[in-house]
Amino acid sequence: MSEAHTMTVRWTGDGVLAEAMAAAASEQGHAPFLFPEEGGTKLFVEVMDSDLQSLRDRVDALLVAFSALEEQHNG
Repeated sequence: MSEAHTMTVRWTGDGVLAEAMAAAASEQGHAPFLFPEEGGTKLFVEVMDSDLQSLRDRVDALLVAFSALEEQHNG
């Protein structure tokens, strides 16, 4: 039986930034989900891997991309 590890990244904020983050997640091979709501947009990205260290590396890369987009968006 193989191991399966999953982490869900959830973020809520500006719709334009959410779209950019969703695109970055897609570029990294993830399937993002966007949910518009009053005052912003919710973004969910589920990251899965069979190896815990690989999962951590993938989540770290996703968060680095999100951070760069947020910094660029906020000026």
